[in-house]
Amino acid sequence: MSIAHEMRKITCPALPPTILYRESLVTRLREVTTGPAEGFPHYKLVLLYAPAGYGKTTLLADFSRNTNITCCWYFMERMDADKNTFLETLLMSIRLRFPQFGSNLDSLLTSAIAADTEGPARFHYEAMIDALIAAIETEITERFVLVLCNYQEINECQEVNELVNHLLRKLPENCVLIIESRATPELDFALLLARREMVGVGSNLLRFTAQEIRDFALLQGMPAFNEAEATQLALSFEGWITGILLGAHLGGVEFLPQWSHANEKQDFLVDRHHLFSYVVNEVFERNPELYSFLKEASVLQEMTSSLCAKLLGIQDAARHLHYLEQNGLFVTRRGEDENATYTCHPVLRELLYNDLRQQMPERFITLHQRAARILSTDKNYEKAVYHAFEANAHDLVSHLIIECHDQMLKQGHAVTLARWIDELSPKTTISNPRLLLIRANIHLMVGEQTCAFSLLDTASIAITEYIEPEKVPQLQIEIVILRSKALFQHGDYHRALVLCQEIQERLPADAIRLRADVHTRLGVCANLLGDFTTGIAQLQKALQLWGRHTIERQTAELHSALASAYSLVGNFALAEHHISRAIAYWEQLHDEWGKINNIIRLGGIKQRQGVFLEAEEAFKQALTLARGPIHFLRGEAYSQVSLGELYQDQGLYEQSLNMIEDGLALARRIKDKYLINCTLCFLAMTYLYMGDAETALLLVSDVDVQDIHTTSLSYEQAVCELAYGTIMLYQQRYDDAYFHLSKVEASLNKMGLKRELIQAILRMALCLRELGRTDEWIQRMEEIVQLLKVQNGYKHLVFIELRHLASLYQIVETHPQMAPLRDLLDLAPETLEVAPQQPSTPAPVPTILKIEQPAPSSVQVITSQPKICIHALGEPVVTVDDRPITRWRMARSMELFFFLLDCERPMRKEQIITGLWSEVDEQINQTFHSTIYYLRKALDGHGIISQGSTYTLDLTSYFGTNVSYDVTEFQQLHVRAKEALSQEDDSVAHEALQTMLELYQGDYVQPFYSDWCTFKRDELRRMYLDARSQSAQIAWRQERFDECALHWQHTLMIDNCLEEAHYGLMRCYLRQGKRGLALRQYQRCRDTLQRELDILPGSAVQNLYQRLMSPS
Repeated sequence: MSIAHEMRKITCPALPPTILYRESLVTRLREVTTGPAEGFPHYKLVLLYAPAGYGKTTLLADFSRNTNITCCWYFMERMDADKNTFLETLLMSIRLRFPQFGSNLDSLLTSAIAADTEGPARFHYEAMIDALIAAIETEITERFVLVLCNYQEINECQEVNELVNHLLRKLPENCVLIIESRATPELDFALLLARREMVGVGSNLLRFTAQEIRDFALLQGMPAFNEAEATQLALSFEGWITGILLGAHLGGVEFLPQWSHANEKQDFLVDRHHLFSYVVNEVFERNPELYSFLKEASVLQEMTSSLCAKLLGIQDAARHLHYLEQNGLFVTRRGEDENATYTCHPVLRELLYNDLRQQMPERFITLHQRAARILSTDKNYEKAVYHAFEANAHDLVSHLIIECHDQMLKQGHAVTLARWIDELSPKTTISNPRLLLIRANIHLMVGEQTCAFSLLDTASIAITEYIEPEKVPQLQIEIVILRSKALFQHGDYHRALVLCQEIQERLPADAIRLRADVHTRLGVCANLLGDFTTGIAQLQKALQLWGRHTIERQTAELHSALASAYSLVGNFALAEHHISRAIAYWEQLHDEWGKINNIIRLGGIKQRQGVFLEAEEAFKQALTLARGPIHFLRGEAYSQVSLGELYQDQGLYEQSLNMIEDGLALARRIKDKYLINCTLCFLAMTYLYMGDAETALLLVSDVDVQDIHTTSLSYEQAVCELAYGTIMLYQQRYDDAYFHLSKVEASLNKMGLKRELIQAILRMALCLRELGRTDEWIQRMEEIVQLLKVQNGYKHLVFIELRHLASLYQIVETHPQMAPLRDLLDLAPETLEVAPQQPSTPAPVPTILKIEQPAPSSVQVITSQPKICIHALGEPVVTVDDRPITRWRMARSMELFFFLLDCERPMRKEQIITGLWSEVDEQINQTFHSTIYYLRKALDGHGIISQGSTYTLDLTSYFGTNVSYDVTEFQQLHVRAKEALSQEDDSVAHEALQTMLELYQGDYVQPFYSDWCTFKRDELRRMYLDARSQSAQIAWRQERFDECALHWQHTLMIDNCLEEAHYGLMRCYLRQGKRGLALRQYQRCRDTLQRELDILPGSAVQNLYQRLMSPS
């Protein structure tokens, strides 16, 4: 939409020099808008409703000119039947008169639009209206009027009506809403009428009387009408002033109103033939060329010189438009020069439009179709679809919807898309199954799974009847993906996972977006089902396909999901890395909801590490933001529940109880099943620790988790079973407790959830001890010792558990075989008071736990030289003697290791800081030294050499020649392959290339985003692509065409604009006799290059395409 057009929609229309001042109506408007300050009642709403041409807009403009009250205007069009467009324009209208108004409302609207693409977001939009009302109350101190004109254009949009209803219910006293409409708005007037808070002005009051017609004629300098003539005019036209102006030559055409915001058909009450004859014979009698031009241009809602020229195939469109405007021939202009937009008066446009449709139907259809194609080329899809509908060209509408649906969804116009599809005939939608998929996806965005399932069933049948055979597999895959999404929303994670697994292998390698969607769905489902290893791998693959540097909602969500998964399995360095990326991405996307969700995740990561103060700070920050102007209920619920669980860990049970119960109420209000289930378990544990096991058992029984009939539990089931087993323990039902805890332990081991596993083992140990199984409980405690030795950050958790299990704590303090655990915990008899309590009675939790690592021995005996393996291609991993280093503590300490490894020379502190930290603050020195410290600890004190202010990574002094680095091996293999190819030794080259491809598990240090690794990452990626290319060419020479095609497909997954790969795939398909796939590959090549680079394929690809199209 042009700036001129936007301004026209929010600007008070200019009145002609002479109009009739309708004193009684203007006075009435002034009284109902002035309010109590001058002794009049307060009205929230003034409704002007009458058919077109009764002078509603003229009256409002005259009132605006004769009042001291500020007026904000909003002229509605059909494209405003969309809640996002409505809110955007409403803000623009208010800011035209109050420029500093609502500075925080833009980000709220952006967040609402973003959330609306993912699922139901009605309460987000109501929150937006609440924030708007609050801003009016606090930021606008004067009384003002908000004028909504042409409301009939959006009257059928229920979502906008609901927003206006919400606005009216809470409208502050300093604001009056005026709605002007041709039809009665579909709004809730009952309460307003009961409270006498609205006034209506209908056609009976707006009709021109005989006296007003006489006065108007005198005002225009026309011969006076006598009373009988004026009465006849008033009766014939029923006071309809536009009809009088046109039909009675009153005042001439130059005195018609000089604006037009309406674009739709009008319901005339007068003789069309009389008015049309007047226009043709009196106005355009000497300008038949102009008449023909305007008649055909009338198909356009708005005219520009360039658009008219393209539409009509003429060179002098600009001259015609200028003449029409200059001579007052029903055309008005807005803007200057190239931005000039012309509008035909709606009465005249309706006459010309209908005459063209009736007298020249073929030309009428051709012009609309041509206008649709021109506007779609300029990406003006809303107007393009309008013209396609007017031409009744439903096939063209279908094509345009399919072409623009991605763009429309990203811009938050799902409602508009849905309306277009719903207006198509059933035959059209069924014969274009992709429309069914688009509509099903929109249903899923608002949580309407039943409707989505129905459409997907219809699409499954339709594709076999209406779609070319070679395109059917692609649509079948998309149907399955949407079906899995519907199952996921329904909470059926297992079936969603199975569906995605079924189609994964059927996806073409270059279908990047589909593959990313499938990997994402697989990852999230696997995590929720407890398979975190698989889930993380799938999410990483999805992130790789989207592009790790791509800042989109999808990549932000992936970083969020990865942070949660890594935190649950105890890899806190990677969890913090991904959560920092997620928060940064949501901030750049201006998505407050996403930011809040990830601050909560950050708090969860800190809580699992025992950093309670930082966790509490994060949760409280998220809660404050969620309760702020954006009113984010989901964020508020998760913040409260997280704070409640944190307070439970700290033994602050009353605070925990309040927070968790409030969070549970909100979770039920927003119908978040996952949160409800987890919260019930957390609440049960708080009641249990406060001594009420019966209520705890009752709460756990309310958990509604789907049984997936597998041997392994899902995460929700595991949390529930852990809580249930603990309740049995506190009720001294040791056999039952041990049974349930053993069941959950097996699943926790498989999932890799360290926190929950430690809790389960300690509780099982107490069960075994109470059952008199001494050897077994001691063995379980030894397992805890081993876990603490290999897993960093869980000592605080053992302290918490021992305080809950007081009798077990006493044994740990005194039992001789518990000495290793006491050493690890630095637990001396005087550390804490021993509380002689039973398991069912809660014990206090220490506020501060000082945990230090034991100092390394000064003398080390090395029996054999250790081996270090470094993997930098893909997810970075460092292993020592085949055991991965997990105690990085900070994500930066791992990145510092690879930074120094890449530098291969001593680096000054300043160089390291510049390379790793994009923003430097006062704490940078402390941060730097902490990073060095944690890196040294991760390497057990070896490898980092500091001299003065320089630092070097020296691995050979400790590991000798036992250093394995995949990047070095990859580069050596590349050299070997090149040498073999230069000697035409395909066998040696193939072996080296295959090993290269196996080594390349992803981009060089793919989680890191600092500039230092960019050059090497690009260099290694080029080597990988070259290895794929050379492998494909070797396979081609040896006529292994399936293998050749596979190499090219993998190449396109990395760089989908590589013409060489598209060309290679086309050649493979051609040699295999798959002409359809070759043509499809050409189409993908052309579309990709056009979309990404705005170029066409080169001569090699074009020549091959011509061969494919050749009849021979």
